[in-house]
Amino acid sequence: MTKSLRDQLVEAGLASASQAKKAQKQVKAEEQARKAGRNASKQSGKTGGKKAQKRAEAAAKLPPSSAQKARQQRSAKAQRDQELAKARNEKAAQQAKRAEIKQIVIQNDQRSATRDDNDVAYNFLHNKKIKRIYVPAAQVDALSKGELRIVNNDGRYHLVTKDIAEKIIERDPKWVLSTTPDASPAESEMDDFYKKFEVPDDLDW
Repeated sequence: MTKSLRDQLVEAGLASASQAKKAQKQVKAEEQARKAGRNASKQSGKTGGKKAQKRAEAAAKLPPSSAQKARQQRSAKAQRDQELAKARNEKAAQQAKRAEIKQIVIQNDQRSATRDDNDVAYNFLHNKKIKRIYVPAAQVDALSKGELRIVNNDGRYHLVTKDIAEKIIERDPKWVLSTTPDASPAESEMDDFYKKFEVPDDLDW
C-alpha cells in the first residue's frame, strides 16, 4: 500500500507529524485550485462565445452607422451615374445614326427639287394613309419595278436607288416606305377594297 506524503516525511525525519499534515493539506489545496481554475476557464469560454454571439446579433439590429450610410449612398450614386451614362450613350448613338441616314438620303436623292408640268402622280402608303408625290413618268416606272424606293425624311419624301435603300434599311428600316416592286401599295389596297363589291352581270358600261 502506498504511503501518504505525511507518513513518508515523518519516516524520513524531514518533518514532524504536524508539519507533514500541514504539507499534505497544502498539496491538496493546490490540486483543488488547479481543478477549479480549469473548470472556470471552460465555463468562461462557453459564456464568452454566447456573449459574443449576442453582441453580434445586437449590432445587426442597430441602425447603420454614418460610415455605412456613406458607403451605401456612394454605391447608389455610382449605379445611378452608370445608368445615366448608358442612356446618354444610347441617345448619342441614335442621333449619330439618324444624322448618317439623313446624309445618305440627301447625297443620293433622285427626286427633282422642282415640279415639272409633265410630272405624274404616284400614290403610296405611309402610316396607313395614302400619300401622293409627283415625279417624271420614267421614275414612276422605276418605282413600280422596285428600282427606286421612297424614303421618309421627317415628312419629306425622297427617291433613292435600290442599293442605297438597302444601306438605309441596314441602319433603320422605318425610313424606307416603298417595298412593293410591281405596283404601288395604294393601288393594291384599292383593288383589295373594291373586290368586296360584286358587279351585276347586266350592268351597262
